[in-house]
Amino acid sequence: MTPDSLFTSLSSQLGTRKQRSLQLIHQICAEQQERNSHDFSIATIGKLSKARGGPSEQAIRNKNGDEYRQLIASWQCTHNHKRLGRTPVEQPQNVLKLINEPSVRAEVGLMLAELKQLRGEVRLLKSLNKDKVIIDKSIHLRGSSNSKVELLPAIPLSSAELHALENAISPATFENNGWQEDPKDHSVRNQHGRKVFETGFVSAIKTVLDHTKK
Repeated sequence: MTPDSLFTSLSSQLGTRKQRSLQLIHQICAEQQERNSHDFSIATIGKLSKARGGPSEQAIRNKNGDEYRQLIASWQCTHNHKRLGRTPVEQPQNVLKLINEPSVRAEVGLMLAELKQLRGEVRLLKSLNKDKVIIDKSIHLRGSSNSKVELLPAIPLSSAELHALENAISPATFENNGWQEDPKDHSVRNQHGRKVFETGFVSAIKTVLDHTKK
């Protein structure tokens, strides 16, 4: 779902005052996009909004700021697609038409868009693991704490591929989606503690990036 479509859907369910606030957030994000800024963090959008009499960063983060966060996340997703030279694709209408509540339909549409992007990133990781990275799987009969998995030099990634990986674990992506890295196993969890990405997701991407940039 595009930011404009999401804005229209969300606005139809809000009162006049909150509609004006959402309109300001929408305008600020559009201006960020026009100036080719990569910063769609809640902190930055909140600062710009407050300076113009709109919702502050704290107001956006509050429980009642859900519509603001959805719209900002949609703009971030659209911006990322454009940086990679792709145009966001509208979600299958046959799925969304089954949802009668407009606000819920808008949120599901956004989740479907994010899911498609994440699937693309997973396919990229699988491709890297299959075709470009060789892992030493030899068995060490005498185990040693110094034993390590060795990655051989990989084929250089394109700038678009590197950006996709960096964006997947960027602070802005984690902040906008309410994610946190579990320091114990490097998995990714949402604000409710549910695992979004499996064990080793963050460390795997960092390893690929570090190895590629050497």
